[in-house]
Amino acid sequence: MIPKEQDPMGQAIYNFFHKGDKSPVLVDTNITVDEELPVPYLFRSYDEMPLLEKKALYLVKGKVLDVGAGAGSHSLFLQENGFNVTAMDISALSCEVMKDRGIKKVCCGDAWNWKGETFDTILFLMNGIGLVKTLGGLEPFLQHLKTMINLGGQILLDSSDLRYMFEDEEGGFWVDLAKEYYGEMEYKLSYKDLKCEPFPWLFIDFETMREKALAAGWKLELIYEDDHFHYLVRLSL
Repeated sequence: MIPKEQDPMGQAIYNFFHKGDKSPVLVDTNITVDEELPVPYLFRSYDEMPLLEKKALYLVKGKVLDVGAGAGSHSLFLQENGFNVTAMDISALSCEVMKDRGIKKVCCGDAWNWKGETFDTILFLMNGIGLVKTLGGLEPFLQHLKTMINLGGQILLDSSDLRYMFEDEEGGFWVDLAKEYYGEMEYKLSYKDLKCEPFPWLFIDFETMREKALAAGWKLELIYEDDHFHYLVRLSL
């Protein structure tokens, strides 16, 4: 769980919901600087969601776990449409807001440590699967997810191929392939005067995702891919 005083994203979500404060979260990575994340976007309605998210929500079935739920927009939509959904996030402030928004089941915790209850659908939207941190962490986590899924269940997740961010004008790929996987990012978030410690986050190209999923014993189905290297997949056993 992220303590309130160390949680830029949670502070931004809380202040927007309770005070109408639209101050953005600033996002720095090892290849980008000062990108703004508009907090109202985290509270978007179904109609405001991108096509990929709508496709994912259309495929949801049964009892649902929404991992990295943030402000809870996906969970709230599913709950309003009759689904038994648990919204999970490691941010204590985000979990407070989700409860205040009316989400009935909110879990402040880490999917890595989940034990007990199992689900028919587990969601990792907005590249939530990045919580595995590194490419080496992906296959062990996919193995762990087997303990969380019911017979006939599914994992719905999206990610992006960041290769385009490392291409020159001639289409050359300038990453040193002898080093770490190019989708392993380091993030730094800040909100007003609050900054968090850097943390790793993973983006996975589709072919690598398919390879790791198959190695972990999952069947993978490509559901959707846009023209910006962003894709949605379904995993099943």
